[in-house]
Amino acid sequence: MPTREDLFSAAERLHAHLLRRHHDRGLVRGPDAGVRLNLRAWRFLKSTLAFLPWRDDYAFMQTQGYWILANWMLHDATGEPRYRDLALESTEATLRLQQPDGFWLYPLPERRHLIATVEGDWGAVGLLASHARAPRAEFLAGAIRWYDFLVNRIGFQEHRRGKAINYFDRPRGKVPNNSVEAAWLFLRLWKATGEERFLEQVEGLLEFVATVQLPSGELPYVVASRHEQGREHYLCFQYNAFQFLKLAWSARLKPATQADAILARLPRFLAQGVTASGASAADCSHAEPEVDYYTAVLAAALRETAELGLVPTHDLSARCYARVLERQRPDGTFIYSTGDHGFLRDTRSYPRAQAMTLFHLLYPYCGDGFGKPVDS
Repeated sequence: MPTREDLFSAAERLHAHLLRRHHDRGLVRGPDAGVRLNLRAWRFLKSTLAFLPWRDDYAFMQTQGYWILANWMLHDATGEPRYRDLALESTEATLRLQQPDGFWLYPLPERRHLIATVEGDWGAVGLLASHARAPRAEFLAGAIRWYDFLVNRIGFQEHRRGKAINYFDRPRGKVPNNSVEAAWLFLRLWKATGEERFLEQVEGLLEFVATVQLPSGELPYVVASRHEQGREHYLCFQYNAFQFLKLAWSARLKPATQADAILARLPRFLAQGVTASGASAADCSHAEPEVDYYTAVLAAALRETAELGLVPTHDLSARCYARVLERQRPDGTFIYSTGDHGFLRDTRSYPRAQAMTLFHLLYPYCGDGFGKPVDS
C-alpha cells in the first residue's frame, strides 16, 4: 500500500491544481466529459485543440460535494484553517445556487430541462458535511429543502419489492445507484436531525437494491420499467465501487439494514475489476479505456472491503492506488482517459473527475469526510 505520505502528497498537489485552475469564489468549475456525442467523440477533438476557448465551463453539485468533503478531510488531517475556509466558502456558494423550491439546475445544456437526483443529493451532502463541523441553520435547512423536493416532486417508482428513486424529475428506468445514494443521504439527514421521517424511505430503497442484485454480486445499471429498457452492465466496476462505499457508510450509520446483505455479495465482483496494471477495467467486457477516477474509487472500495473483513483485498487496493499515483502528472492532475477506441486519449482537466479522485486519495486515512466536529 502506498504510504500515508504518498497519498497525501498526491492529494495536496491535485488540490493545488483544482484551486489554481478551477476554483472561483467557492465554485469548482470547468469542462466535463459530458454525455451522448460529447462523451463518445467530441471531447477528443476538444482535447486535441485544447488551446481553443471551448466555453464549456460547468459547475456540478457533485463536484462541489466531493470538493467540500475533501477540504474537511484535509482540515481534519492537517489542522490548517485554509481548508476549513475553503469548505465553508464552497458550501455558501452551493447554497446560493439552490433554487427556491430546493433543487439545483443541471449544468449541461443537453439536460438543462431536467432536474437530476444526483445533483441535488450532492448539493445536500456538501451542506450536511459543513453543518456537521460548523452548525449553521441555513446549511441544514437547504439540505432539508432538497429532501422535501426529492420525495414530493421527483418521487419513486414501485418495484415488486421496495421502491426506486427516480433519476430525474421525468421518470426513466430504475437505477440502483440513485437509490443507494438517496438512502445514504436520508440516513445522513436522520443523523443530523434525529427526525424519524428521514428514515421512512430507506428500507424500501435498500429492499429494491437487494432484490435486483445479480447472482455475481453486481448491481445492474438500469432495471427495466415502463419508461426504459433494462441494461445490466455499464461501467460495471466504477459504478459498483461507488455503491459499495455508500452502502458501507449507510451500514455504519444504521446497522442491521438491508445494506449489510448487499455488501456481503459485492466484494468478489469488485475484485474482478483490477487489471494486470492495477487499473480498473472499463467495464465487464473491456479493460480499456483506462480512466483514473475509476481506478481511484475501486482502490477505495477494495480497501473498505478488506477493512470490513469481507474479502482480503488489501493487495488489490494497494495495486490500484499505486496505479493512480503512477498516472499523476507533474502539475498534480490526471489524464481523463487513455486507450479510447484503442488509440485516442482525453487529456483535459475535468474538475468533477479530479474532485472524485482527490476524495478517494484521502479516503484510506480520512474516512468519508464526515469526521469529528470542530469548533465553529
